[in-house]
Amino acid sequence: MDLPEKVLTALSKIRKEHKHYVDVKVINGRCYVYESTSRWDGERKRVKKIAKYLGKITAYGEFVQSVPRKPGNEAALATKLHTRTKTVQKSAYGPVAERIGKHERQILKALSMDGRATVSGLAKEIGLKNTGAEWQKASVEKKYGIQYISEIDISKLGYLTYIVLIKFENKKPGINEAKRELEKEPSVQLAMLTYGKYDLIMYVVMSRYDDIKVHFFNIRSRIFPSYDMELYVVPFYLDYGFVPLRDKFFEILAGKVWNRSIGKPRPKEGDLLRREYEVLRALNSNGREDFTRIDAECGLAPGSARYTYHKLVEKGTIKRITISMRNVRVNYISAISLQKINHVRFLSCRQQLLQLIIGDREDTLINKYALVGDIKMPEGVFLIMPVRNDRDIIEADEQLRKIDGAEVDSIIVTNVIVGSLCYRRFDNRHSSQYTILKNDYNVGAYSKTGL
Repeated sequence: MDLPEKVLTALSKIRKEHKHYVDVKVINGRCYVYESTSRWDGERKRVKKIAKYLGKITAYGEFVQSVPRKPGNEAALATKLHTRTKTVQKSAYGPVAERIGKHERQILKALSMDGRATVSGLAKEIGLKNTGAEWQKASVEKKYGIQYISEIDISKLGYLTYIVLIKFENKKPGINEAKRELEKEPSVQLAMLTYGKYDLIMYVVMSRYDDIKVHFFNIRSRIFPSYDMELYVVPFYLDYGFVPLRDKFFEILAGKVWNRSIGKPRPKEGDLLRREYEVLRALNSNGREDFTRIDAECGLAPGSARYTYHKLVEKGTIKRITISMRNVRVNYISAISLQKINHVRFLSCRQQLLQLIIGDREDTLINKYALVGDIKMPEGVFLIMPVRNDRDIIEADEQLRKIDGAEVDSIIVTNVIVGSLCYRRFDNRHSSQYTILKNDYNVGAYSKTGL
């Protein structure tokens, strides 16, 4: 059974802490952990297996311990989980949440913008009492499988982003092989197998000080050396959304941490302090991690984590603590390339394109696009869209084809094999697109179509 990297890491830690066998069951995209023991059944004259439900591991490697309502119900719950394993969905994004509650869009938008918001802050934001806001928060967390993560601006850490497009010749690697090879690469934050013009799309980060030719030469030498392929490296300038960083990325980032030495007694501009590194790493896994716990686990002075967090926010390194919803209606993902063929005609449709990007419909819980950025070579815009149904992609294709001076090419994503996309309800009034529309085109109020 293939489990995400973070889930495997958490499972390994849990197993070390338990003297009995611990296993995981994947049900509707969620990972449930239980401990297996046995005892002799004197009446039946045989060994009886006992399953104790321990809790669940989130997609971001957080272990949520079970709190049984009644003594002795753990085994019954684990048995119930075991009997439902035949209903496991293949989707990495979990089950579909059907009905949308009255205040759910409000609470999801509030949490998307500030994942560390207090209950009183949420209550004020959505116009409820504290008890109502607390209940709404707990409800959407459970219903939509919310994970709290950091939205980190890696450009502030000295990194650039690229989209890598690969087309295999003759034969191509299988899912498990591709996943195994790409998970080893700490610079790869997202990898998707696709159907269409390309077979594989990757979102890669690298230090601005590295030689791009050497970097990708080394990657190409390590991954899929026995396969013939066409590989294109496209500079990517993020405009909207973001890709959550993998834990593996922090192996690279550790090299930027300043260490006092005779030749370097003080940190220079661009150096990363150890306390900054530890806070970034901790909040990347759990955006609501307790600052006191970070201090204790990382050996920091009391109060350091809280102070460092606010300094990172002030510098813009951490844009916000946000959420990613795992249990939402997403049938598949489409990667769309909007290639510029006439600059003047393309600019004449700039306002139209900006409105399309942030023009959410009110019948959805997540933003229309999960990721949007400018690309070079070819020049244009690259978008990733979670698709609920065929109507979504047909409408998006029709709208984008109205952008003059550009050609549209859609690619279907068949599998996300490394990393994940962030599904949330970002308040588009805080987007750069909205700012441009307001300042350059005097568009400053939402309409039924989103603006």
